[in-house]
This record gives sequence, C-alpha cells and structure tokens, in this order.
Amino acid sequence: MLSRIKAIVLLSLTLILAGCGFQLRGGENLPPELQRLVLNGDDKTQFYRLVSARLLRADVVLVENDGDTPVLTITGVAQGNTTASVKPSGDALEYAMRFGTRFTLDMPDEPRQVFNVAFNRSFLDKSAQALASSREQQQLREQMEHEAAEQIVRQLSRLSF
Repeated sequence: MLSRIKAIVLLSLTLILAGCGFQLRGGENLPPELQRLVLNGDDKTQFYRLVSARLLRADVVLVENDGDTPVLTITGVAQGNTTASVKPSGDALEYAMRFGTRFTLDMPDEPRQVFNVAFNRSFLDKSAQALASSREQQQLREQMEHEAAEQIVRQLSRLSF
C-alpha cells in the first residue's frame, strides 16, 4: 500500500514538472533550424572552444559554410578590471572584473540577429598575496567564460523561426 502511494506521488510530481515546462540545466533544445550550424570566430581561443563544445553537447552539428546553413559568429570578446572601492589610504581595495562578448546569428533569408553577453564579478586586492590574487582572477575569468558559453546556447534555445 505504501509503495503504491509513493508511486502515485512520484508520478504526480513528474507530470506537474513536465507540464510546467521544467527542464534540467544544460538540457537546452535548440530549434530544428539550428541543429546544423557554422561557427565563426577565433578558433585558437579558449572561449571559442568552450562555445564549440557546448554546442556539440546540445547535439548541434558544426559544419563548413555552404551558404544555406545558419552562421553563428563570435566577435568582440573583451575583459577588463576597474577599481570598485578604495582604502582610506587611496589604494585599491576591491576590483570589478568584466567579461563581455557579442555574437551574431545569420539565418538564410532572415535579418542578422545580434546578441550581447556580459558578466561582472568582484574580487579583493590582496597585494600581500599576489600569487593567490592572480590565481583568483584567472579562476574568475574562466568561470565567466564558461557562463558566457552556456548563456549563448541558452539564448539560441529561446529563438523561434
């Protein structure tokens, strides 16, 4: 009797989650028009490789440009630091790290669509621990690149044609 109730509750929860459109993270379904895609950008960068791997994980087939295939172009990857707060002595205490990129989607017989992705993260200046501080900055940069690659695929999955 108890196992039957558990099964009914589990089935009910599954139906409720499926009915409201819930999807597991990373399970983006791209529109059928984007199942074959040309990816343009600087293929020597880590960010390009992250986007490429994320698209492949979303079951996108990356092909050469034949004129009939949608083209995703990654341009304008920029990153930088600005001072967010200062100590009473005038030295920097906290920095804001910014990562941003622009990407475009060119569909055959459709106007070009332009998208922006930007992230900000803050970190403390630890001048006494320079090696640890530079490692923290590197980890933040890598994290923002991963998040930007995920965001690109997420934005593509929301498109409808």
